[in-house]
Amino acid sequence: MHILYKQDVDYLNELLNLPARGDEQDWDIELADPARLSEFLGTFKAYPLTLSVKKAFLALIIASYDDLLQYDPDDDDFYWTSIKGIMDHERHEHIALLKYWASEDSDEDNVFLVTPRIRAYLSEI
Repeated sequence: MHILYKQDVDYLNELLNLPARGDEQDWDIELADPARLSEFLGTFKAYPLTLSVKKAFLALIIASYDDLLQYDPDDDDFYWTSIKGIMDHERHEHIALLKYWASEDSDEDNVFLVTPRIRAYLSEI
């Protein structure tokens, strides 16, 4: 499982004006917002972020993307291409998060909607 640090989550809550209560167990999943995915991607690229903040932010972005896939299959891979671009810069730093979303310990093919894309990405690195 990927680890998110309170100070990073607090920073992102403020930066993104997220409706956090402070008692979220799965912060990234509970505060995922597919309607804000473009904003999240733009903010990620626009701000100088520490590595630990990037990890937390990427967790939120992937959770938001997974939610988006329920409504929009992203057939042209517009969002996925942007997400991969973010991950490519420090791909080995995000392995724990990617393994979570890849659900490597599961025999099921599609534990999350994003699982096939994550598995394909991991096979390329």
